[in-house]
Amino acid sequence: MGQGRGQAAVDRTLLQAVAHYDAGQPRQAEALCDDILAADPDHVPALHLAAVIAFVTDRAAEGAVLLSRVFSLDPEHAPAFATLGDALAVKGEREGALAAFQRGVALRPRDAGLHVKLGVALNDLCRFDEAEAAYRTAIALDPNLTRARFNLAVSLAAQHRLTEAEDGYRDVIARDGAYRGVWLNLGNVLADQKKLDDAVAAFRHALTLDPDDAGLHCNLGAALYRQGCLEDAIVHYRRALELSPDHHAALRLLGLVLHEAGHLEEAALIYRRSSARDASDYVILSNLAACLCELGRLEEAIEPCELALVLNPDHAPAHTNLGIIFEAQNLVEAAVAAHRRAIAADPDYAKGHANLAVALRNAGRIDEALEVSHRAIALDPDQPLAHYNHAHFLLMNGDLEAGFEEYRWRRQCKSLSDGDPVFTEPEWQGEPLDGRTLLLFAEYGLGDALQFVRYLPMAADMGGPVVLQVQPALAALLRTIRPDVTVAARGEPLPPFDLQLPLMSLPRIFRTTLDSIPADIPYLQADPARVTRWQRVLGGVSALKVGVVWSGNPCHKGDRQRSLSAEAVLPRLVVPCVQLYSLQKEPRPEDRPVLARLGGDVVDLALALGDFADTAAAVAALDLVIAVDTSVAHLAGALGRPVWVLLPYALDWRWLRDREDSPWYPTMRLFRQRAPQAWEGVLARMSAELARVAAGERDLILPPTAQG
Repeated sequence: MGQGRGQAAVDRTLLQAVAHYDAGQPRQAEALCDDILAADPDHVPALHLAAVIAFVTDRAAEGAVLLSRVFSLDPEHAPAFATLGDALAVKGEREGALAAFQRGVALRPRDAGLHVKLGVALNDLCRFDEAEAAYRTAIALDPNLTRARFNLAVSLAAQHRLTEAEDGYRDVIARDGAYRGVWLNLGNVLADQKKLDDAVAAFRHALTLDPDDAGLHCNLGAALYRQGCLEDAIVHYRRALELSPDHHAALRLLGLVLHEAGHLEEAALIYRRSSARDASDYVILSNLAACLCELGRLEEAIEPCELALVLNPDHAPAHTNLGIIFEAQNLVEAAVAAHRRAIAADPDYAKGHANLAVALRNAGRIDEALEVSHRAIALDPDQPLAHYNHAHFLLMNGDLEAGFEEYRWRRQCKSLSDGDPVFTEPEWQGEPLDGRTLLLFAEYGLGDALQFVRYLPMAADMGGPVVLQVQPALAALLRTIRPDVTVAARGEPLPPFDLQLPLMSLPRIFRTTLDSIPADIPYLQADPARVTRWQRVLGGVSALKVGVVWSGNPCHKGDRQRSLSAEAVLPRLVVPCVQLYSLQKEPRPEDRPVLARLGGDVVDLALALGDFADTAAAVAALDLVIAVDTSVAHLAGALGRPVWVLLPYALDWRWLRDREDSPWYPTMRLFRQRAPQAWEGVLARMSAELARVAAGERDLILPPTAQG
């Protein structure tokens, strides 16, 4: 009886030790184990619990000794194999941990907890299908084991079985909505399925449970970024850094999103902070270079780009960024060479091919540009900007049908469509209107609107009312184009409409080819009363009256290539029997001294030009307009007035290739550069031709196709 009472006391002491351990009181539990072992050094359960306590209190060596004694006394002690597996897993000995758990499961095949541990070990070794089997066994043994269900979803996600993983996480949430990590993991799986709204909702719910988790803020930021909610993403990346200032991933991502959101100065600062933390991060250095380039700090941008290439000579984006910098510096051949290095480093780098195509176009190698552009599209068929540029190459080659089809991609290019009107009504596909009202609206520049309003009568003949929305500067002029079309300036209220389409999509709708361009001119008319006033003002001048525009909008991305200074242009056009008139509405500061010096040789009309209706009347009263590629050139062409256009070597698709005339404007002559940046020859030819016209060879004022 005494021995039985003694064993019962030991059992009670062991149960008390287990209770203390489960309550998070390992010291009290260990003291009770010591009491048991003092009386019975071979007490296996007490030895095992003492080993467990040693491991969890960071005394691994002591735990290993105790565990070894357990195995010497009971080589088939399954719980000890579980403890051994845990200890080996902590040390990173994954194969050993797996072997221990496998032995434990073999000894206790109906122990659900051991099957879970086995699954974790298999997951750690990326043996996800075997891990899945282990978790399913655990769940079959204990359907209430939430940890097994959670881990099963993890293994399914790792196998890219995302729908099943999503169902698994939702099953866990139904059982325990506060289970640690489940909302985060659900959000990740939803994001991987591109269910971004649901992913954002899951991450936000996770933050209600753990609002100070920096990783959660990062994941939410990433999902918001993918939704295009850049400013919201920035908020969460900032919060992640507040919570964890050393969170380098959050810092890197904040820089990237700031950059894309257009906060360039701050993005550059964040990139520099990130680079200071990790000087070997060539990706961040390359991005810093791109950011500085966009800020116009071109010389400063070269250094981080070159440093990125020192760190990784095969980093294709850095070669591409260097090429873009060279393009901005008008170093055409250097840009081509840099882009070639990008695709040599990574032949499948679609952006590299796309940028090489643009550089080749700027170098005038249009055939090669088109070939390279085809390759870029093949590598990444979903890249809007590559399609947009490809459209330019096709159009430049005169393939208008295919080109305008590709041109549809412009509406998906954020950098191109920002600020353009957006409407929710269906897009017109060219079918009869049957009484429905069609809204046509201008997108980009004033010149684009002037070029494509020629299609307005064709649309108005499709059987329904037409509303035209244009930039305010054009509204008064275009109200005269057709009396049955309602013209609204952007910003004014629009009447109700059923369908909508951008003006620049009309050539696609009407399947325009080179032979079917609607070019009956004039298709715009200046106000007769205003024209009469200008004719009275200019009537006493017997010389050839020539209006001049030498520069365009300085914010235009191609301004460096197309615009000139007054100093470069005006003195070359001062020839006998010619009176020059400046149609330049906003001369740049450096132009004003030139105008002052030339005095009466150039009459400045800027103060008399309010909107385009005024400019149109002035142009109608002149004999000739000479302009760089700006809206005034389009205006003169649409009015059917003689116009000479100075063109860069290869820039805009609408002027096609190697032609001195334009199928869009029959009264237009094109004076092209014969090499990049080679304006001297253009100006010399134009000056000589102007002198001949002034001397009496009036046929030269029009292109050969329009003469006679």
